[in-house]
Amino acid sequence: MQDLWNWLQSNSVQLQTFGSLAQAIGSVAAVFVAIVLAWVAKRQARAADEQAIAAKTQARAAEAQISTSLLIADKQVSPNISITAAQSRDGILIKGKLSILNNGAGVAREVKLRYRDSQPNSDVPLDASTLVVRDSLGVSIDENRARGSGLTLTYATIFSTQYALDFDWDAAASRSANEKLRVIRSNFEPQVETKTNC
Repeated sequence: MQDLWNWLQSNSVQLQTFGSLAQAIGSVAAVFVAIVLAWVAKRQARAADEQAIAAKTQARAAEAQISTSLLIADKQVSPNISITAAQSRDGILIKGKLSILNNGAGVAREVKLRYRDSQPNSDVPLDASTLVVRDSLGVSIDENRARGSGLTLTYATIFSTQYALDFDWDAAASRSANEKLRVIRSNFEPQVETKTNC
């Protein structure tokens, strides 16, 4: 054991130098490990950001898909309104009266008819404000006023999309003309639809 102590005493300077070298190598290794850990942390942060962006993109895509599905459903159960001359049971046209028919696949709610002029009493009285599928409403109108101003029929779908059907009344032919369908309000992307009847 004495030999070991003698050797350590005679080589203490070299051992201290070796210890300092080991310490320096340990410090360099610690710096290298810190750099690697910082690089890994940065990569993980970037990956987390990319995952967050992907999640937001997926959420936007899901919202768009839901909105598109609701829009399609709204179109599939929308009323399809026809304006024709009212007829008696014998098929004779009734002067001063028109018929509003729902040929669509859904109920027309909040049905209103009005003259497009700015005169008082522009609302045309209707027997009902709801028009179910394959049903019609007979409406008496002032043909002279309708010819001069035209009429607007408004209604809503079960998804609360509101439409306006503007048309002129040709009293001589007892039919509607120049029909134009437009969306007044929708919970979906606004789209303008037109339907002409010349």
